[in-house]
Amino acid sequence: MQGGVTIKKQAQDKINILTDEGHSDFLNKLLNQRESLPKKQKNLCDYLIENYQSVGVLTIAELSEAAKVGTTTVMRLIKNLGYESYSDIKKDIYDASMHSTPSAWWHLQESFKNIDQRDHTLKESLKETETILNQTVTSSLVNEFERAIQLLLKAKRVSLLGLRSSKGLAIYIGHLLEEFYPDVQQLSHDTEFIFDRLLRFTDDDILIVIDNAPSTTIGIEATQFCHKNNKPVILVTDHLASPAASYASVNLKTKASSKQYSVLPTILLLESLVIELGRRTSETSITRLQEVSDMLREKNFTQ
Repeated sequence: MQGGVTIKKQAQDKINILTDEGHSDFLNKLLNQRESLPKKQKNLCDYLIENYQSVGVLTIAELSEAAKVGTTTVMRLIKNLGYESYSDIKKDIYDASMHSTPSAWWHLQESFKNIDQRDHTLKESLKETETILNQTVTSSLVNEFERAIQLLLKAKRVSLLGLRSSKGLAIYIGHLLEEFYPDVQQLSHDTEFIFDRLLRFTDDDILIVIDNAPSTTIGIEATQFCHKNNKPVILVTDHLASPAASYASVNLKTKASSKQYSVLPTILLLESLVIELGRRTSETSITRLQEVSDMLREKNFTQ
């Protein structure tokens, strides 16, 4: 009984911290129903309270595996909570996640507040990075990753958009891609011309939007614009309830740390895209990279 009280208090504390007044209906529903549930459903309830920000992209099978319960337990909890289907409960999960996803600066502030000096900052950061990298690479992400690669292989030009804290990431992957990819267009510099350029997209174009939390209005509108004009978009984000997700052709979602600011999961994902694309076009990509290397040595840019 004492353990249940402790869990309930921890869950309520989490709700109070991560949600604003009026935005915690779903989490409060879980909390209020928890004590009347059978053991397995109670365990699943605890898992949802602790991990609601990341379960919105999981299938029923993936959720049952992650929570270590059967799929029948998932379905029974859904019914006991008053939902008709898994898709119905995911809408409320989405809403709870959307209203409680901290901004990049919130994560940076948390990094500054962490004054536990049991380990050196380098060691602490490494430990947390390993955790979030492992949480990022899920079966869902692997499947979406393959879909992204297939779209990139069909495209003849890749455009990149990243703003605010995501701008440097977009520029970074742009520099990597342009060394071997036929045509790369960077949209992150001149935002006033973004929609002019999107309007000129052909069937051979694809847009990669890097839009980590907090989502930018232009990033969302650019994704929506492409969706309306039937042009494919690959969305890379650590915002699990990103408003742009419903307009993207592929959603590549990484895990954000609750303890520190880090873009390493996004970098891992972007570099993996570049490597896989280079491997699958190796008959031309390796030659192009060698030509660039030879030219830089000839011009004394590198030694």
